[in-house]
Amino acid sequence: MMQLKKTVLDIIAGEGNENGVLFEAPPQGNPRISEVHAAQLAELCGHIKARIPSVPAITCSPHRVGQHNCVAVKLAGATDCVNLLLTITGTLRWPTQQDYAQAPRWYINLPDAVDVVYLVTQLAERLGVPR
Repeated sequence: MMQLKKTVLDIIAGEGNENGVLFEAPPQGNPRISEVHAAQLAELCGHIKARIPSVPAITCSPHRVGQHNCVAVKLAGATDCVNLLLTITGTLRWPTQQDYAQAPRWYINLPDAVDVVYLVTQLAERLGVPR
């Protein structure tokens, strides 16, 4: 069996830290997310739930696009799906309202691999994906 060490995600006050990461991951203690980023994560989950009320499966496909490392994430429901492309760019960028409304795939830029791992695990947890 393989599993990610399960810890509680702490929400901290403010807009984020000076490193520009989505999730802080100290060597000791729980991972942390700022209030602002937690709200953006909640918004992403809300848009996913609006398209797919129940998400029974998440499929991740790591690959490279040019010089960037990416993970294509497919959240599949009974009649529809949501496709995300998580790209490690060194910066953080969430989908815009226009992306949510019109784009066939939502692009999320992330600073590093830690953010990719925690984002995917948070999506699975918040969307109630069975283990």
